[in-house]
Amino acid sequence: MSLPSRISAARVSAVILFGLFSSGCAPSPQPGERTFVDDLGYPVRIQRSVKRIVSLLPSNSEMVCLLDCERLKGGTRYDRFPEELTQRIKEKNLEVIGGGFDPNLEKIFEIGPDLILVNGPSQQRVTLPLKRMGFPVFSLYPQDMDGIRRDFLLLGEILDREEKARRLLADVETGLEEFRRKTRRSVKRRVYLQTWPDPMITVGKNSMSQWILDLAGGINIFKDMPFDSGKVSLEWIIQRDPEVLIFVDSQREFAERIRELPGWREINGVRKNHICFIEAAYLRRTIQFLDGVKRIHQCLFGTVA
Repeated sequence: MSLPSRISAARVSAVILFGLFSSGCAPSPQPGERTFVDDLGYPVRIQRSVKRIVSLLPSNSEMVCLLDCERLKGGTRYDRFPEELTQRIKEKNLEVIGGGFDPNLEKIFEIGPDLILVNGPSQQRVTLPLKRMGFPVFSLYPQDMDGIRRDFLLLGEILDREEKARRLLADVETGLEEFRRKTRRSVKRRVYLQTWPDPMITVGKNSMSQWILDLAGGINIFKDMPFDSGKVSLEWIIQRDPEVLIFVDSQREFAERIRELPGWREINGVRKNHICFIEAAYLRRTIQFLDGVKRIHQCLFGTVA
């Protein structure tokens, strides 16, 4: 999609409003396009030569940059990995378009991406106007190693970087096998992982975080929750009595407070002060997931795998 580099804010806003209220009919297939099916089952037509990509999720930004960072023209305020990505942001070679749920649609329109990469169902409302404006919006939503392998190879095919994708995946799988070999005899420990403090939110069945916990040697006490994540109560946590509590790093103040609160002190992990912190970035859906697995394993068992 070719657009002028400078365009009036009024014109951009008008186009966005048109996208919001238009019927959303997709244009007819064009020469030089390929159709790929994303993780939500939507067929998406994508140009054979993708030159301008916008990502609305840090893990997607990371995977693009591992394959060909120069083509990523827009990312989120939370993008941190790899080093080349943060350097491109500092040098203003990459536009920060906001976050996954509050993207600046005018900036995206001005970039004129050939491809917009998003997460799963939670971002569909945000991306609806972009779809209606004709931008190819593609969901990458892996939930385990099989999903990561599939998505990374698919992204490699879209970007014509299949060989590089296979090479990087081979390195990851070698590292994963080595980790499994070293930790094969570890005892499992019951874990409560809190991703948000108010309301208290944890991870559930079939989430990427659940898979990472399991791989690290943890048993998620809410693994029977039928959603990726959901609200829980202190009563439920007390009832399930985790041996270890893990909080996303930004919740340190919350975690320090619970040590003195009635109810929380009934929990095994709080009594034994087995509380750890992890940066949200280490729970991301990307081929570099093994960093997070190793950090959680160290939290659970006090050893580096």
